[in-house]
Amino acid sequence: MEFAEVIAKRYSCKRFDETREIAPEALERILEAGRLAPTAKNLQEQHVYVLQGPESLAIVDELTPCRYG
Repeated sequence: MEFAEVIAKRYSCKRFDETREIAPEALERILEAGRLAPTAKNLQEQHVYVLQGPESLAIVDELTPCRYG
C-alpha cells in the first residue's frame, strides 16, 4: 500500500461507555467545546455525529470500521 493511500484511508477509533447516558446540558457543553477547539490553521472541516440508541449505533456498525466495543 502506498503512503498516500494509507493517509487517505486512516481513521480514528474511540471507545465509549454505551451504558451511561449523558445529560443534554453536558452533551451541549461537550459539543460546543469541540466546535471551538482549534484545528491545524483552521483548515480542517469538522464533522461531529451524535448517535443515541442501539438502532443508530447498529447502522454505523454496518457502514464503517470506525466503531468497536
